[in-house]
Amino acid sequence: MRNRWLSPIAVVMLAAVIVLGAAFDPSGLAAPYTWTGADLLPVAGLWQVAAPAVYVPLLLAGVGALAWVVAREGAPLRTALLVWGAVVWSAMAAKLMMSLVMAFGDVVYLAWSTGFTGVKAAIFGLPVLAATWLTQLLRRRLTPPPSSSTSPGSGTGPAAAPASFFPPVSGPGWVAAGVAVVLGALVGGVWWGGSPVGYAIGDSPLAPAPEAGPLGRLAAVALLGVTTWALNRRLGTTASPRAVVAGISALGAAATLGLVQAAIGLPGDLAGGDTFWAPAIMLRLAPALSFGALLAFATAALVALLPATLPARRTALVPARTGFTISAAIWMAAVVGAAALAIPLPQPGTATAQPPHTKGLTLSADRRIVDADGNEVLLRGVNVNQLEDYFQKFPDKAVTRPLTEADFVGMEQMGFNVIRLALSWSALEPQPGHYDPAYLARISWAVETAAKHGLHTVIDMHQDAWGKGVNAAPGTTCENGSPMHGWDGAPTWADRFDGAPKCEFTGRDISPAVARAFTNFYQDRDGIQTRLVAAWGMLAERFASEPMVAGYDLLNEPGFGEAPPITSGVLLGRYYDRAIKAIRAGEKRGFPHLIFFEPSVLWSGLGFEVSVPKDFTDDRLLVFAPHLYNESITIDQGTGVTITSIERGFDLASRAAAYYGAGLWSGEWGWFGDAASAPIKRYTDHEDRHRIGGAFWVWKQSCGDAHAGAESTTGGNLMIEDCATGKYLPPPPEYVAELSRPYPRSAPGRLTGLTSDQASLTAQGEGAGCGLDVWFPGGARPVVRSAGLTGVAARQTPGGWRIIGCARGAYTLTAHR
Repeated sequence: MRNRWLSPIAVVMLAAVIVLGAAFDPSGLAAPYTWTGADLLPVAGLWQVAAPAVYVPLLLAGVGALAWVVAREGAPLRTALLVWGAVVWSAMAAKLMMSLVMAFGDVVYLAWSTGFTGVKAAIFGLPVLAATWLTQLLRRRLTPPPSSSTSPGSGTGPAAAPASFFPPVSGPGWVAAGVAVVLGALVGGVWWGGSPVGYAIGDSPLAPAPEAGPLGRLAAVALLGVTTWALNRRLGTTASPRAVVAGISALGAAATLGLVQAAIGLPGDLAGGDTFWAPAIMLRLAPALSFGALLAFATAALVALLPATLPARRTALVPARTGFTISAAIWMAAVVGAAALAIPLPQPGTATAQPPHTKGLTLSADRRIVDADGNEVLLRGVNVNQLEDYFQKFPDKAVTRPLTEADFVGMEQMGFNVIRLALSWSALEPQPGHYDPAYLARISWAVETAAKHGLHTVIDMHQDAWGKGVNAAPGTTCENGSPMHGWDGAPTWADRFDGAPKCEFTGRDISPAVARAFTNFYQDRDGIQTRLVAAWGMLAERFASEPMVAGYDLLNEPGFGEAPPITSGVLLGRYYDRAIKAIRAGEKRGFPHLIFFEPSVLWSGLGFEVSVPKDFTDDRLLVFAPHLYNESITIDQGTGVTITSIERGFDLASRAAAYYGAGLWSGEWGWFGDAASAPIKRYTDHEDRHRIGGAFWVWKQSCGDAHAGAESTTGGNLMIEDCATGKYLPPPPEYVAELSRPYPRSAPGRLTGLTSDQASLTAQGEGAGCGLDVWFPGGARPVVRSAGLTGVAARQTPGGWRIIGCARGAYTLTAHR
């Protein structure tokens, strides 16, 4: 007998959860549905209405239909679990359809990303589970028990399941288990370890991955198969919809495997002095759920094709009240063994470098930044924001301080060899298609003057919270958060807010107006993205033959838009690809420069993120450039709990770079606050351990910078300004000591080890050539010892010493005061 009220109750409960979530979380990061308050009309494209017109209707319809199918009188908990599984399954299917409307193509990535929707659906589906269980429980208590002649479909009479743990359904369970083990062995490793968050969770010994080896694959796919079979037996009855039960069982089995992997990875996640174990559970469970959805569709489709009489058959080999028989066990072992030893699919590998050129920096085959002679180069320096076009938050204070040659002299004296030069699109292109010649001249002057003092330049298209136009009108009130003040980045002619509130929601980057602006940008509404792509082509042509331009940072801390990771993954990757192609076209008369690309701003706030697809471009001169603000300005620091430590942040960034086959460089770091208590030494120790470079934020910040508070007495945070007098104050000695510590500016071949502090250095490497160039600070000549080097000499330069030499094979250099 069917419970006709169950389906409407499930739909109404789910609709209520969706409405409440949209009201209290306009970001959609936690809620099931994102509603920023932006206008839906006029419709500029299907993507604009994809969530209300595709996702929500399909989600409600899917849950309603599946709840109607499983709404048979039976065990309340069993029915509730089936409906809960229906919510998760429907949410992921609906999200995939919405994703394809918003970003057609990249089907595998989009299908994989539905796992995060599945995690949320499992949480917001709990009220539906509770309501279903209570409804069934009350109905059972209020309904008189049926007679002994009840039909098999009732789930209670003699024809129903006997009072044992497993009801008597045989065929579909074995079919579902077989599908699970075969697909688990063939594609499970790619789905987990090869996913855009595979870098964050590492390789579990129980992952269904080829790199886990035969035993690991065997254990994983065996768990998938056995759990699928067991859930199918536990949830199904002779009257149950076979295909739906089989599908939900496969989904539950994959989720179980994800939880087992989380438990296995827990000891490593607990290490490191942080609470990364909490997001790690989600990062392991999300790929499991998306993989489970794939298994669910495959098993449901196959079971639906089985003869209708198969579930009711009982064989002599599989009695109703016994578990595995000998023959079933042999059959299962054969399938699992064959699947576990199946030929694995190709796994993500490292990229090969593009052909070397005679100028500028490039990448080696093993992803190190090298110069034209093959010497490894560590780019260490500072961000320069003095060309940025900030919103003027304080009318009586300048937003930036002048950039003069004295600044570059100071950087040279601290031993830096790179600047990350922040530009503003609003100043570069004040009107569509019109580039400001005076601003371009300032950029060229900065690049040339930096080169004069031995500094490479990474040209950074900078933005914070979209741009100056996000400023809320006077008198604006906000139900969620507080009114926004403008920031920097996009010109106002590129603003497309569509009426979304200009209010902060737990932070400037989680503003409804910022989210809508980025979504419109990623969708190239009115050609605004095309204009920025063209600007990159123009800049690349201007610096095509400049060897001291290290490369181009395509967009600073990109916003995640209204539908991450569709917007912050697929669509951000498409913008990157367009910008790279424009840059390469502009460089035809020169040589290719490095491309620095970033994950979304969530990485700066969390220390990890779902980034762009692995194949977002076929260009190979890539440097992954996240901002390693761990234990600094990450969201967790306001709570007193560290989610991602400095140490873990370096490990995650290194693994993510390897996933892309890219080099690694920290585009921003620092901002620790009080220099005396800052963990800067831990940061610089790990910078050495990982043998990478980065750019400290920031060289000079004005007291009128939008980042500064009205109560600020100084502007910083390296070259300090007294806000009352405008005079310079001494920089914090703790920062100076670590930022100017010794390091190899370049080294023959490749570095194999590096440790340093403000008074000593030990570097090991392997290679040939005379490209050794080590910076050592201070006025006193360092004491230098070496092995495997010839022609070692130290010459004094502004602020310190440069130690040079030639290598042939393995070498070691030590220097100290």
